[in-house]
Amino acid sequence: MKIVFVAVGVESLAIEFLSSFLKKQGHEVEIVFDPTVFATEAIHSAKLAKKLDIKKELIQQIIEKKPDFVGFSVFTLNYQRILKIAHLLKRKSSNIPIIFGGIHPTSVPEIVIKEKCVDMICVGEGEEALSELLNKPNSTNIKNIWFKQKNKIIKNPCRPLIDDLDTLPFPDKDLFYKIYPGFFEDYYTISSRGCPFACTYCGNNVIQNVYKGLGKKIRRRSPKNIVDELVLANKKYHPKKVTFVDDVFVQDLDWLKEFAKLYKKKVNLPYAMLTHPSFLSLEIAKLLKKSGCYFLLFGIQSASEKTRREILNRFESNAQISKAAQNCHQAGLKFSIDHIFNIPTEGLPEYKEAVNFYYQLNPTIINAYWLQYFPKTEIVNIAVKHKLLKKSDVPKIERGLTNTSLIVGIGGKDSFDPALTYSNIQLYFMLMPFLPSKLNRLIINNEWYLVKFKPPLILNMFLKFLIALVNKRVGVYFGIVKSIFFFTKYSLFMKLKYSKHN
Repeated sequence: MKIVFVAVGVESLAIEFLSSFLKKQGHEVEIVFDPTVFATEAIHSAKLAKKLDIKKELIQQIIEKKPDFVGFSVFTLNYQRILKIAHLLKRKSSNIPIIFGGIHPTSVPEIVIKEKCVDMICVGEGEEALSELLNKPNSTNIKNIWFKQKNKIIKNPCRPLIDDLDTLPFPDKDLFYKIYPGFFEDYYTISSRGCPFACTYCGNNVIQNVYKGLGKKIRRRSPKNIVDELVLANKKYHPKKVTFVDDVFVQDLDWLKEFAKLYKKKVNLPYAMLTHPSFLSLEIAKLLKKSGCYFLLFGIQSASEKTRREILNRFESNAQISKAAQNCHQAGLKFSIDHIFNIPTEGLPEYKEAVNFYYQLNPTIINAYWLQYFPKTEIVNIAVKHKLLKKSDVPKIERGLTNTSLIVGIGGKDSFDPALTYSNIQLYFMLMPFLPSKLNRLIINNEWYLVKFKPPLILNMFLKFLIALVNKRVGVYFGIVKSIFFFTKYSLFMKLKYSKHN
């Protein structure tokens, strides 16, 4: 059997793992790619996005490939765009079965399955479920998959989580690299599935409820398995660096010791990863630095212990966070922290506390976001309770009709705070790690950061670029610019190639 995945906007590790698993079972896998140029949350221009939109051309590509199934990997922020593509496909070729999978259908399956363009959805992990579907295309008794049958919806239960991740084949990187070779400069992979925490604003908050009693919260690949993948990647693609996208990469000292030794010996590329302050002892920080880690990302979100404990379901103390930051400095590790504005119950007192706390931490970069509400996460109920959301907002969230702004958000909008009320403090967070200590103390003591000022986007862009340059991370921004140029040409080529069909 043959399945064509539709990938939207970014390289998808989920699709890569599904592809390698299905190919190993003897099935054919291809993708079509929608680059969404100037139509992302971070960089949005309605006029340019319309001119470069290739949804109709994607439909022609899909039909040419003659698939038995078409699969969409869906998250909340791309749900509405994917629906438009799926509707177009159904109108053009109604006999091709369409399946939606990913965090959004897993969170709100009862909403997604009602869409006329959706024939079935996959709830949770897809490898074994999709393999069974392709092996038994006429069966409606497949765990993890919901089906439509006439006017009835068949809701099959979830199967247990895959326990031994080493049994999975390595991700099928060629699927994306053949479309855009620039993807392989920073090799993305993952060493685990799941998260030890259940933060109220995160999708793991939902997944842990879906899979309650069906497996461990955390499953980990062995260090050898990860390193074997990266050795192969090094020979085949010659990446410049590696990024681990685990929710929490550092969890187990013994695992890390084995990984660090193997990685340094056999891979020896600079790598970045996300971690949690509770796990970052000085021994671990030094081990990470010695093995080649060049950057850590911490999700702090709020400087208020009360907010973290009562609203975010995070129980680390400020003392633990401070110690983790000290350990990074002592080990010579650069690190960023994330802050979220508009968390329920927070306001100016908490943001003042954050200014002082982040100054003490002295991170390399502070990333400031506005809260994004995801379907069925606990924070939605908390926000309704505190009247930050109306009950009428909840269905909009569940249908992917709301959004928020990212750090810069060129042309982007925040559905719940379009004025970005605290953009003056967000600007200062961006500048703080870049400014001399004496100047920071002057700004903080005089509370100059409270002066209402919405920075021009060009200033935000310039500052981010300058900070990246100082921290030798400018390649990230060059990569973004390069991909925009590439996918602009790609979109124009696709329009020209399929012009006779439209």
